[in-house]
Amino acid sequence: MLHLILGAFIISFSPVFVKLAAPYGVGGDAAAFHRVLIGGVGLYLATLLSREPRSKVSAMPRAGWGWSLVCAAFFAADLLCWHLSILYIGPGLATLFGNFQVFLLAAWGIVFLKEKPGLRFFAGLALAMGGLFAIVAPAWASAGQNYQLGVVFGLLTGLFYAGFILALGRSMLVCGEGSQLAVMTVNSLMTAALLLPVLLARGESPALAMGMPMLLMAGYGLTSQLMGWALISRGLRETRMSLAGLILLLQPVLAYVWDLTIFARPAGAAELAGVAATLVGIGLGVRRRG
Repeated sequence: MLHLILGAFIISFSPVFVKLAAPYGVGGDAAAFHRVLIGGVGLYLATLLSREPRSKVSAMPRAGWGWSLVCAAFFAADLLCWHLSILYIGPGLATLFGNFQVFLLAAWGIVFLKEKPGLRFFAGLALAMGGLFAIVAPAWASAGQNYQLGVVFGLLTGLFYAGFILALGRSMLVCGEGSQLAVMTVNSLMTAALLLPVLLARGESPALAMGMPMLLMAGYGLTSQLMGWALISRGLRETRMSLAGLILLLQPVLAYVWDLTIFARPAGAAELAGVAATLVGIGLGVRRRG
C-alpha cells in the first residue's frame, strides 16, 4: 500500500511541472513529448538492469507490440488534451476531469462485459455529474472561451485515458506476467514517436533550452513517467483493487491542493463543494469496480 500512496503522491505533481514550464516557452505538446521520451529512456535503462526475463523489450511478442501501438495512440491523445486543459483551467480541475475515466470504464464493462452496476455506481455518477455542474455552471459564460475549452479538453482526457487503460491491460495480458516494465518502456517510446510529428507540425521545437526548462522536463519525465508509475505498478500488485482505486484518488485531490497553494487559484464555495462532490462520486464509482 505504501508504494501506491507514494506513487500517487509523486504523479500528483505532474500537472505542476507542465504549468511551471509554460512561462519558459515549453508548451503543452512539448511537455508531453519530453515526459515520455525522458521517462521512456529511463525505463529502458531499467529493463537492462532487470533480472526478470519478460521485462526485456526483446522478449515482447508481436501481438504485444501491436497493442502497445494502440496504447501509445491513446496515451498521446490523453497527454495532449490533458496538457491543454492544465494550461487553460489549471492543474487541479484538469486532473479532476480526467478522472471521469472511472465512469467510462464502467460503461465499457456494462456494454461489452455485461457487468451489472449497483445503486452505488448510479449514485456516484449522479453525484459526480452534479459536482461537475456546480464547478462549471457559475463560470461557463463569464470565464471565456479558454475556460470552456479547458473543460472540454479535460473531459476528453478522461475519454482517452480510459482507452489507454483498456489497451494497456490488453497489452500486459498478451505479454504475460512480469512484462510490465517492457510494456511501459515500449509504450513510452512509441508515444514519444507519435508526439514528435505533432510537435513539429505545430511549429514547436523538440529542443530544450539549458537551465530551468531542461530541469523541469527532466523532473517531469523521471518522476511521473518513471518513478511514479513504477511505484504504482508495484503497489497495484500489493493492494486490493477497491482500496487501490481510492488511494489513487490522492492524485486529483493533491493536484487540486497544489493548484490552490502553489498557483494561488481562486476558488469559491460553489467550486469547492463541486470538487468535493465530484471526488466522492468518483470514489463511489471506483468502489463499484473493486
